[in-house]
Amino acid sequence: MNTKSKFKVNLFYSYSHKDQQFRRSMERSLSLLRDQDGVLREWSDYQVPPGQPLLETIDSQIRQAEIVAMLLSPDFIASTACMDEWRIAETLLAEKSLKMCIPIILRPCAWHQIHGLADLKALPNDGKPISKYGNRDEAWQQVHLGIKEAVNQLKRTFSMKADFRRELEQTDFISATRVKLQDIFVFPNLSSYLSKSTGEVTEVVTTVDDILSNPLTLIHGEQLSGKTALCRHLMLRLVGDLKPVLYMDLKQTGYVARTRVFRTAYENQFSGDYHLWMQQDDKTIILDNLSRSPRAIEFLSHSIEQFDRVIVTLSSDIFYAYYRDEDRIAGFREVKILPFTHIKQEDLIRNRANLLKRNRSVSDGQIDDLERRVNSIVINNRILPRYPFYVLSILQTCETFMPSSLSITSSGHCHYVLIIAHLIRSGISNSDDEINSCFNFAEHLAFEIYRKGSVQCHLGGYLEGPFIEDYRRQFIISDSTLNRLFDPDYGLVTASDQFRYSYMYYYFLGKYFANNSKAHPDLVAELLEKSFLPANCLTIVSIIHHTNDGEILDAILSRTTCALEGIPPATLDRDQSEAFETIIQDLPLRVLSSNSVRSERKKERRERDRWEVENVDGWGEEDKDIDSNEPIDIYRILKNNEILGQVLRNRYGSLRQKKLCEIIETIAAGGLRLVRLLLDKKMINEAALMVNKRNPDVSVDRARWMISMATFFWTVCNVEWIVSALNKPEIHSLVDRVVETKKCPAYDLIEYFLHLDAIHHFQKGDRDKLKRLWDKHEYSFFRRVVSLRTQWYLRTHTVPEPLEQSVCSILNVKYQRRIKER
Repeated sequence: MNTKSKFKVNLFYSYSHKDQQFRRSMERSLSLLRDQDGVLREWSDYQVPPGQPLLETIDSQIRQAEIVAMLLSPDFIASTACMDEWRIAETLLAEKSLKMCIPIILRPCAWHQIHGLADLKALPNDGKPISKYGNRDEAWQQVHLGIKEAVNQLKRTFSMKADFRRELEQTDFISATRVKLQDIFVFPNLSSYLSKSTGEVTEVVTTVDDILSNPLTLIHGEQLSGKTALCRHLMLRLVGDLKPVLYMDLKQTGYVARTRVFRTAYENQFSGDYHLWMQQDDKTIILDNLSRSPRAIEFLSHSIEQFDRVIVTLSSDIFYAYYRDEDRIAGFREVKILPFTHIKQEDLIRNRANLLKRNRSVSDGQIDDLERRVNSIVINNRILPRYPFYVLSILQTCETFMPSSLSITSSGHCHYVLIIAHLIRSGISNSDDEINSCFNFAEHLAFEIYRKGSVQCHLGGYLEGPFIEDYRRQFIISDSTLNRLFDPDYGLVTASDQFRYSYMYYYFLGKYFANNSKAHPDLVAELLEKSFLPANCLTIVSIIHHTNDGEILDAILSRTTCALEGIPPATLDRDQSEAFETIIQDLPLRVLSSNSVRSERKKERRERDRWEVENVDGWGEEDKDIDSNEPIDIYRILKNNEILGQVLRNRYGSLRQKKLCEIIETIAAGGLRLVRLLLDKKMINEAALMVNKRNPDVSVDRARWMISMATFFWTVCNVEWIVSALNKPEIHSLVDRVVETKKCPAYDLIEYFLHLDAIHHFQKGDRDKLKRLWDKHEYSFFRRVVSLRTQWYLRTHTVPEPLEQSVCSILNVKYQRRIKER
C-alpha cells in the first residue's frame, strides 16, 4: 500500500465484554494495517474516557465508521446493548451511510437467524467459528486478509458520503415531507454567447450534456437566479454517471491555490483514496460563487491544471465588472442564466404541485390557477424575475406563511415575505426591532427616489452622503444594519443606490404614502390622477395594500366610472353584434387540435413568451404627452381595472360585499365602455369610406372587413381583460350576483369565461352550463365567441373523452381524438 496516502478506514468493534480476549486478538491480527500501512483506525468502547456519556459516544462512533465488525457469539446475541448496535448498523447500511458490516464468528451461535446478518459474508472463511480452529492463528490470518481486502475495496470505491448527498439534495423550501432538489428541479433557461462585446446569442443551452461538452464553462446570472441549484444538479448527475467530480463553494473554501484544498473537499464529499481518485480521467470540478478576489484567477488556473473540466458560476454583476474582458479566462465558454420561460415555469409549478398531492393527480385547471397567481405577482418578469427561487417562494408563501384567509395573489403579502427572506439572508436578525428599522429606512429611501424623479438618489456610500446624514438626524439606525441593507448579494439596495428589484421600490413607496398620505396630499392626488402610468399603477396597488383609507379606493372607483362616461357600456346583444356581420363567417368554426394537451399548452406558453418580449419596451416609462382626453381615458380604464383587480385579490376579505360588488361592476362597466367605443356600425362604415378615399386600392368592402375584424378582436380582448381582473375564486359568487342584475349577453360572456378559467376538473355540470348558455343566445356572434373560447379550453385541458364529444356536439363541431401524451 502507498504509505504516503492519508486514506483512513474507521473500524468499529461491536462485541460482548465477555469476548474481550477475542477483540484483543483481532486487534493484534490487524496491527500491520493499523501501524505499518496506516490505513486502519480502530475504535471500541474501552477507549471511552471516564465521565463521558457511553451510549452517546458509541452511537457517534458507529456513524463515523466505514466498517463495523460484529464479533458474534452466544453472549453477543444475549446482550441487549450488542443487538442495539446491530440495529443501528443495519439502518445505516440501508441508508448507505455505512459501507460495510462484517460478521466475525467467535463461537458457535445462531447468528444466521438474526435478520439481515445472514446475508453478509462472514469471517473466518465460510463462517467457521474461531473457537473451532485447532490453530487460531490461522483463523486470525483469514480475518486479517478479509479486512485487508475490504479496506482495499473501500480504497477504490469513490462513493459520495450520505451527509454530503443530503446537503446537495436539500432545498430552501418548507414542506410537510422532505423535498429533494431532484423532485422539483427544472433545467434553467440558459444562453451561450458568441461575442462578449456585442452579447450576440449563438445557442440555447438545453441539457446537462450541452454544458459538459466544453472543458471550460463560466455560468453567470443574477442573485437567486439558480446558479447553486444548477451546480448541485450537475454534481448529482455526474455522480450518478459514475464520473469523478468535486463541488466547491468558494464563499466557504476561499482561494488557496494548493492541492490540499482539493483533497479537503474530496474527503468531505467522498469515500475512497484521494490519490487513486485523482488518477482517473475526465475529472470535473464545479466552482460555485466566484468572487472578485485578487487570488481568484490564480485559483482558476490551478484548477485547470488539476482537472479536465472546470465549471464556474458567479453573479452577473461581478462578471461584467471584473471578468468580461479578462484575457486569462478567454478560453471559458460564457453561459448566462435567464428568467424561466412560461413552459419551464409551468413544469416547476407542476413538479411542486405533484409533490403536495402525491395520491391525487393535479389537473391542468389547478396548474392554470397556480400559474395565474404566480404571474399576477411576477407581472411578466418586470416586478420579479421569473427565476425558480421566486416562483417557489410565491407558492410556499401560499402554502406556509400566509394566513388561510389570504391568497397567493395578495402580492403585497408575498412581497413582504420575499423582502424578509432577503433581509435574513443578508444577516439581519429576525427580530421586530431590526426588521422595523430596515423597513423605515427603505420607506424613506423609496420616497427620496420618487421625490427626485430618478431611479437613483446617490446616497454617496453605505454610511455617508446627504440622504444618510439627514436620515440619521431623524432616526436611529446602526452601521451594521446599513451595511446589511447594502449587502452585495442579498441586501435590499445595490451599490448604485437602486433597490435590488422594482417590487421592493413599489412596496416601500406605497408603504410610505400609506403612512404619510396626509402629509403629501398633492402627491397622492397626482398619483391617482395619472393612474394610467404603469409606475403609478403599481404604487397605488401598494398604497391600497398598506392602508385602510377608503378615500383612495373611492377615488379610483370614481375616476374609472367617469372615464368615457358619455359612452354607455356595450351589451353585445344581437343589434350591437351587427357590426361583425361582415366578418363572422370568416372566423374559424373549429380550432380543436388532435395534438396532445401538453403540446398545445407548450404552444400557448411560447406565445406568452413572445408577447412579453414584444411588449417589454416602454413599460414603466415616465409621463408621455397625450394629445386628447379620450386616449387618457382608455389608459385610465385599463390601468384602473388592473388596480381594482389587485384590490379584489388583496382585500376581498376585509371589504364589505356591497363594496366588492361596486368594484366588480366598475371593472365590468369600464371594460365594456371600451368595447362600445368602437362598436358602432355607422362609425365602421365611415372609417371604411375614409380608408378607401385615402387608398383607392383598398375597396370599401375590404376596408370594412378589416376594421370589423380589428373591432372583433378589440371586443374579445376587453372581455378577457375584464375576466382577468375579476379572476378570484372567492368572489365568483358576487360576480354571479352582478351578472344576474345586468341580464345582458356581455355579462353572460364575462361570467362564462370566468367559469372556464376557474374549472379544475371539467364535469357534466360544466357541459350543462354551456348547453343552457348556448340555448339562451342563438345569434351567430355570441355562439361563435363561446364556441371558440370553449374549444380553446378543450385544446389545453385534459377532459374525459365522452364529455369532450358531448361538448363538440353542442358546438356543432367535429370531434377528433387527440394524440396521447407519451
